Amino acid sequence: MSIAFYLLNFLVATTPALAIAGGDFAEPAIALLGAAMLAIAAIGHSPVLSSTAQLLKRFVPALLFPLLWMTCQIVPVPQTLAHPVWSATAIALNDASLRAHISLDPGATLRSLTWYLTLVTVLISAIIVTTDRHQAKTVHFVLTAVTTFISITVLISQFHAFAGLIPTEHAAAAPFAALPVVAILLNGAIIVRAIERYLNRNEIDAPARRALLLEGCSGLGGLALSVAAIVILGRNDLLAVAAAGLTMFPLVALARHLGILPSISAGAFGAIIAMLVGAILVRLHAPSHPGLLGFAVSNAHDSITLTQRALADSPSLGSGIGTFELLSRAYQDFGAAPEPTAASTATSIVIEWGTPALIVLLGFAAQLFFFMLRGAIRRGRDWFFSATAAAALPTLLCEAFLDPSLSSYLVQTVVVVLISLGLSQTFGRTSGLADSTME
Repeated sequence: MSIAFYLLNFLVATTPALAIAGGDFAEPAIALLGAAMLAIAAIGHSPVLSSTAQLLKRFVPALLFPLLWMTCQIVPVPQTLAHPVWSATAIALNDASLRAHISLDPGATLRSLTWYLTLVTVLISAIIVTTDRHQAKTVHFVLTAVTTFISITVLISQFHAFAGLIPTEHAAAAPFAALPVVAILLNGAIIVRAIERYLNRNEIDAPARRALLLEGCSGLGGLALSVAAIVILGRNDLLAVAAAGLTMFPLVALARHLGILPSISAGAFGAIIAMLVGAILVRLHAPSHPGLLGFAVSNAHDSITLTQRALADSPSLGSGIGTFELLSRAYQDFGAAPEPTAASTATSIVIEWGTPALIVLLGFAAQLFFFMLRGAIRRGRDWFFSATAAAALPTLLCEAFLDPSLSSYLVQTVVVVLISLGLSQTFGRTSGLADSTME
């Protein structure tokens, strides 16, 4: 498993380089590393595989839904279910036998399906690797260092000599807005962890005190750099949602201290987080744009206009996952460059997946949130892992309504690793394996 552990850390550590370089090689590189990690991690670790399968069993519907949805969009369907463009094409070509699909571009949807399977591979292999608490701590450190480095990159790019360090393209710049938000939560977890460890030790020697002090200071420094990066980007909206996410740590700590039942506290705190996120979204809603576009924060007028046109013509079953780049060519103004992503991830899902799919995905996200929150409340000393992942979910879901950051391959990879870390450490472990309390 050590090789898979190193591959996982390498995958996360290369995120800044892939974000800065851009290009189309990030997706196949991540797919190759994910497949190698799963193959190596699965060899000779049947007990860990068994506990991982038991853990993921409750999320089988959530894991299968995107797979089945994309498959349905790819396979031929009756004209009544297909995208209207296929009917128009059949008439134009005078070919009544032309096969119709829900997806406007089945090839693009098939590529999205392949990418989804890559993310599932990374999820499973990362859960296996981070089952051991010591390896989980290392992965958490690497995630924190990498996302904080992205924040530093944003700050450095403000100097004239490094002005081109961050891509100016709307889609390519997405990771530089989302990953500092993740860095705030990861550094916040380090600070809370250092404080709790210090307060829970009756007698602490000087070396341990210095180590905790250094840990807390590093978390404060990373938090300051991440906040500064978001301010530099002019994204005060992201500061608001990150602050809502940070409230997770004192809430979970309070529940653990008071001994409140996990199910009760998870429901109460879930409602609190939902109200905070809802209040932020309502506050940020711009009446100049209708529906979901009212939440989108974009300086690109072409992106807003194009997305609005695509939303107006979007079928209820979607136009096909991964097809927005093709759609952008049809809806763009004359002479304008096509936008590869929609104004926000939420609008992209409605256009490509359909409105019913957005509701289903939000429901699965809520299930995952409550599961990890409940695990953080009843977990032992390493509750920070699950709490961080639980805090990231509503924060990033809120950001999904604001910008297209979650459409980025790199952001999705980091988020999947973070969720894997939270899931693997939801239950207590003995010698790296799930204990008997696993349900």
